[in-house]
Amino acid sequence: MKVTKATIKPLLEATFPSYTGRTFKVDFTGRVNFHDTNWGGGSRNKYVVISMDTGETKGVYVPAPWVNPVEGKTVELTEDLVVAVHSIFCGKDCGVTFYAHPNRQRALVG
Repeated sequence: MKVTKATIKPLLEATFPSYTGRTFKVDFTGRVNFHDTNWGGGSRNKYVVISMDTGETKGVYVPAPWVNPVEGKTVELTEDLVVAVHSIFCGKDCGVTFYAHPNRQRALVG
């Protein structure tokens, strides 16, 4: 679901404050799959998790590819967490996607 910058501004400032692009979307789902966490072929996804209850943010630590325990993992989303993903595909900035539990739809987009 596409959203306006004004709607998503608080989450964007908390997760990727230096992002200046204009591409945003929200996906309501019960799980998130971490993929392309390291650079490969000009592509990478950078993940940040935010607690909607406390406002605390935490970047997902991604070590070297040969010891990366995060790549390919699927995590269940709880209602209080939102996962923000800044995607770059083949060198092109594809924007930020926010993954939230379906029960958060009304709170995030009205």
